[in-house]
Amino acid sequence: MYRQQRESQNKGVAPSNSRVDLVSAEEANQGGQERVMSVDAIPDVTELSTMVVDFIEYYDKPSTKLLRETNYPNYLNSLYDNFNKMPMSMIKLLSEDDPDTRADNLAKIIDLLETLGKVKKGEVSLEKANDEFTEKQNEAYFYPAFGGKEKLMDDIKSKGGKIE
Repeated sequence: MYRQQRESQNKGVAPSNSRVDLVSAEEANQGGQERVMSVDAIPDVTELSTMVVDFIEYYDKPSTKLLRETNYPNYLNSLYDNFNKMPMSMIKLLSEDDPDTRADNLAKIIDLLETLGKVKKGEVSLEKANDEFTEKQNEAYFYPAFGGKEKLMDDIKSKGGKIE
């Protein structure tokens, strides 16, 4: 569901029939062509970092905790009102109930913001940052299922380069 419609529903307002385009018409008409990543698409990292800090401070306030526990719909509305420029994915990651999960998510967001800052400054190419991110994800989630990267590579080599 689109954010605008969700916000309206949470406020008790009927969603409008207006359409929110998630991609431009030009991108939608690219067909099978691969979309090209652009540094220009990266948001202002300083502004985003400030939003993350503000969110953490807001989330940990006693008044916010009380609202979250006693009136969850109003709590959600307060999040949408106060952090409407922050990506919903970040809000979700920073709203985890488990403190350890929240801390892990915050560490990942900080890493992401640092990487995006380096890309924006031209210290790292967008492609290299994407490759490094993909490898981190593989190391965390994919390789362990095969006993690690080395074991997976050895298994592939032993089968003549075929993955079964």
